[in-house]
Amino acid sequence: MKRFVILIFAALGLSACAFGDAELALGLNPETTNKGLISEASSATLYLADVDDQRTDKERIGYKRNGYGMKTADILAETPPPEVVKESLAVVLETNGHSLGAADERYALQTTLNNFWFDYKTGFVSVEFYGSIQAVLSLVDQSTGDAVYSETFDGYHSEKTGGGLKGTWERIMNETLADLAKKVNLSPGFKDALDGIASNAAVDDAVAADVSGS
Repeated sequence: MKRFVILIFAALGLSACAFGDAELALGLNPETTNKGLISEASSATLYLADVDDQRTDKERIGYKRNGYGMKTADILAETPPPEVVKESLAVVLETNGHSLGAADERYALQTTLNNFWFDYKTGFVSVEFYGSIQAVLSLVDQSTGDAVYSETFDGYHSEKTGGGLKGTWERIMNETLADLAKKVNLSPGFKDALDGIASNAAVDDAVAADVSGS
């Protein structure tokens, strides 16, 4: 009975705050981002391009809902999601010993953002909050336009609790972002691609040295 009463108050809290847009402060925390598999690759320098936003809904990252599940207001990100994802990738690369170069670097990391969404549903004894982010990363040789590597990453996080408002929503989405970053961090394919561009850069430098010395 006590748990049921708590849920009723949680649902009323969600309903009471259902009107008026909410803006979430989102971003990957560099202090809690650890080195992963891609740190084992030779240090690479690449250009981190702006994220291509291909989300179906670019205006919001979720909806507020009342106790009946009806949409009543928007949930927004204080910083546009493409910028959040780009800044997070920069943290991952630099934490793992890689460098961000200028736009004329031979290799560029291009990212397509397909999804960045938060939602929740109220059950009989709990509220489930969940976030999902999908991004496609491609390493492109800008001298040829060819993609030497491409991989799709999905970040996801969900929790069932007695309730929660803006602070909970921010935490859920930041945990989702951290999950995306972790999967990038631990990708064998990305590690090998970074190793490859570092090796190619060494060859390019050697050739340039020979030409200048001849």
